Amino acid sequence: MKAAQNRPSNKWPGNFLYLFILLFFVPHMSFAKDVLRFGVLPVVDTLPLLVGQDAGTFSDQGIDLELVSFQSALERDAALQAGKLDGYFGDILNTLLLIQSGQPVKILTTAFHTHPDHRMFGIASAPGSGIESMQQLKGKDVAISRATIIEYVLDALLRSLALPGDYVTKQEIKKMPIRLQLLLSSQISAALLPEPLLTLAESKGAHVIKDDRRLDACLTVLAMDMTHISDKPDLCKRFLKAYGAAVAKINQNPEAFKEIMVERTRFPMPVKDLYRVPVFPEIAPPSERDIMTTQDWLMQHDLLKEKIPYGQVVF
Repeated sequence: MKAAQNRPSNKWPGNFLYLFILLFFVPHMSFAKDVLRFGVLPVVDTLPLLVGQDAGTFSDQGIDLELVSFQSALERDAALQAGKLDGYFGDILNTLLLIQSGQPVKILTTAFHTHPDHRMFGIASAPGSGIESMQQLKGKDVAISRATIIEYVLDALLRSLALPGDYVTKQEIKKMPIRLQLLLSSQISAALLPEPLLTLAESKGAHVIKDDRRLDACLTVLAMDMTHISDKPDLCKRFLKAYGAAVAKINQNPEAFKEIMVERTRFPMPVKDLYRVPVFPEIAPPSERDIMTTQDWLMQHDLLKEKIPYGQVVF
């Protein structure tokens, strides 16, 4: 009996082998990530998404971020409505109109908010026109694209100066490259342009009369289609954590990320050394004031039938 009691157990080698496998192989196993197809436009506001993808901040949160680039918001919206995207980058007006149309999207965070040190939009007058102030712009043509963030910013700039909406004559020139070309050839008096086209126009002799730095307004946002994440309740939180980490990286040293911006957005090379990489806002949804101000404008222009409650707009 004693011999049997003193016999070594044969369980230890098996347990040891199991522990060895657990410690050695598990850290090297690859776990499936949540694939997220995100629609973007080739503009500078999307830089945190590009940086997050390259730096692995989304991968760290278990997200395989696939950025799908579109040349226009119209193409992006068509893909979203066809169920080919999980989320997108866009302006605040466009998102409210998508919600009105029945698209189940919600805003996760502001992508770009006007900043006192970094202009994003501005009114530029034609080279040699002699127009250098808003007073001189009275009654002149200003090229815009109607029912877009461009017209919204123009009206906000006029309102900030206590000027009426008809202070200038709005001229519809939807395509920005054409708008820029007509401005530089003095075929129009002025145009409202986004960066970096605004800096490009300025470098070629245009005069920036007024910009958006003092507006205090949300301009662009990141939104998610809620139907795609119904079975993944924490996906939005992980996405925001990853996006916030990318924003923090950029804001520590914005100029370090200029090459990514130049290579992967629609960036004019002649102003590479003139344009400063902007500082991006920390993750937060647009304020209720931002949402209601935008809806007021949309209703005044007969684009929105009725106001959408704040809780139905933001995540």
